[in-house]
Amino acid sequence: MYRPLRTRPRPAARRTLLGSLGAVTALGVLGALAVPALGAAPADRPAGHVSGHVTGHVTGHVAGRAKALPAATTSHHYVANLKGDLVGPRRVGFNVFDTGSSPQQVAALPSGVQAMVWLGQKCPTPADDAFRSAVDALAHSSKVFGYYLSDEPHIADCPGGPAALADRAAYVKRASGGDQQSFVVLDQAADDAAFKPSVTGVTMVGLDPYPCSDAHPDCDPAKIDEKVGAALDAGIPRDSIVPVYQTFGQHWTSGDRYYRLPTANQMRPMLQRWAKLVPNPPMDYSYGWGHQDSANPTLVDSRPLQDLLKGYFAG
Repeated sequence: MYRPLRTRPRPAARRTLLGSLGAVTALGVLGALAVPALGAAPADRPAGHVSGHVTGHVTGHVAGRAKALPAATTSHHYVANLKGDLVGPRRVGFNVFDTGSSPQQVAALPSGVQAMVWLGQKCPTPADDAFRSAVDALAHSSKVFGYYLSDEPHIADCPGGPAALADRAAYVKRASGGDQQSFVVLDQAADDAAFKPSVTGVTMVGLDPYPCSDAHPDCDPAKIDEKVGAALDAGIPRDSIVPVYQTFGQHWTSGDRYYRLPTANQMRPMLQRWAKLVPNPPMDYSYGWGHQDSANPTLVDSRPLQDLLKGYFAG
């Protein structure tokens, strides 16, 4: 919802959309779509429609049948950037929604859904009156699963961040009696030791390797191994790790176009890898549902990817 997506200074690689598939056999479709071609979305369709409903359909529902989904590893499924859509994410099976700190917004969530309340900062600062007031208003609400306290902090730029994050996490624990979670997402191995739970007191640490990009057009699940291995080596407990599933690309943004939205078939081995490495996470996190300036297409555009996650969440 509020989470800014980091971008990388890669040259834009505009690709032309594949032509009509009507006269092509099923085998020809698979061959033609082996490497997804992405370009500007047609004017009468939302950005991401073609990636989700052509490429994702063929690779996700034909080739993807060869690989079974693992059993779901957690019952808490978080999704960000809803853009006001409560129906679509609920249909998929998400039950932890990205919200602000308004008690009214939290109370209005559908039955069976809890809030991950954004109180985050790039570089954490100690708890102040505004933070304490926001937590106090929600600390005893059964609709609140936890608080997103920081997104991708870097110790080199934020040397006081670990102590400040510890202050915020400790306040959440005191105010809620330990019933609500505190959450940070880390993207660089250099920050793992500084922001690990034994230092900051956070209960959940998200890791976001983002395996699908122009550099890895077929996606690289080994990035998940690297990210989890570095976190464990730094002292982050396995049972505090939150898998972050890449459900966005950048090929219909107006800026950097480095990341690619995975197809359903590409997502399967990533789910399998996460399940093997982190078998009992406190939550999983799909980033993200709706469009941002730096993220388009996203999960909202790919029904095959939604259906894959729905099947996975259902166990």
